[in-house]
Amino acid sequence: MNADARVCPFCGEPPGVGVFCEACGRNLAAVEQLPTRAEWEGLQPVAEERPPADGRTVAEATAAFLSAMHAAGDPGALKLPMSGATGFRRQRHADAWVVRAVGRDEDDEDYSRYEPGLVLTKEGRYHRLASEVRGWGTRDFPMYRDIVDPDPIEMPDDERLVGELVEVLRANGADAAF
Repeated sequence: MNADARVCPFCGEPPGVGVFCEACGRNLAAVEQLPTRAEWEGLQPVAEERPPADGRTVAEATAAFLSAMHAAGDPGALKLPMSGATGFRRQRHADAWVVRAVGRDEDDEDYSRYEPGLVLTKEGRYHRLASEVRGWGTRDFPMYRDIVDPDPIEMPDDERLVGELVEVLRANGADAAF
């Protein structure tokens, strides 16, 4: 890659056209100017500080993540509402960690457009994290409510997922056992 090419500040790849990076999916709306590849490489931490992606598959990283979190007492697990509650039934919830938050472009006038997130339940199932807009016609509009889809999805085969699991572990102080 050319050292003068502009790249995504999060992954170092060409971002493509649009607000979200085509390589990593991160929202680039708040970035004033994309760094060059040479600038991005200079800003990266040394190899010892990077998350240990150490060649684990997503399945191995997920199993290690769950065992580390369970051993630490499941710190950071949230009680997130699930979609699908209607009528007089109670709202169902998922005890899970938000691995990938919902991505929104705050300047976008289309409130229904967002990048879905990803959660991992304590039982080890991945679910899509959706978002809904609330507060139509009120002064607090728009309010966003993240909700977990009730149906689990297949384990994502995504390279960045291992790094995101490590970030969640570090944020909750349970990365020593990983």
